[in-house]
Amino acid sequence: MSILKFFQRSSDLEEHSFESLIKNEQEKLYKIAYSYVKNEQDALDILQDTIIKGFKSFEKLKDMNYFSTWITRILINTAIDHLRKAKDVITLEPDWFDPRRNEENTTVMTMDLDIIFEKLKPQQKTLLLLRFYYGYSINEMAEILCIPEGTIKSQLHRTLQLLRAKLENGGETYGQTSTRD
Repeated sequence: MSILKFFQRSSDLEEHSFESLIKNEQEKLYKIAYSYVKNEQDALDILQDTIIKGFKSFEKLKDMNYFSTWITRILINTAIDHLRKAKDVITLEPDWFDPRRNEENTTVMTMDLDIIFEKLKPQQKTLLLLRFYYGYSINEMAEILCIPEGTIKSQLHRTLQLLRAKLENGGETYGQTSTRD
């Protein structure tokens, strides 16, 4: 009977092993990282750094039910750190040489929403991504970001007002829309 219990415990531990938990989260984490840097290699670097940081402090996580929230927070902090460091780097690669880029992708990338999104502060991007792309509730966002719910609501509201103002009347690219009478 004790051998059976041992194997049962072993399978429970495997269920909550760092590797299995990360495998369940890796696609979501990659998408979040990519949304910050818009570069596959940088997103993978951020993801790798996140996994290393998470693994080193995994034993500090008290409740496995919060693993997703916990690792997402580590990823967001790592992505923001990466962006801060990247501000000091001047890239010498020409922007126009990207074999994956075609006319359709170029058109999509130059849409006003994308342009405006890139101009947002990292905190504003985080709020929009967590709320509208990943569907987190205000309460879950407050947990992930370690910020009170009221602050999340007010910052999200201000960010949406900013987006609305920038996108009114055709946005920055197209200017005022024509109104023919």
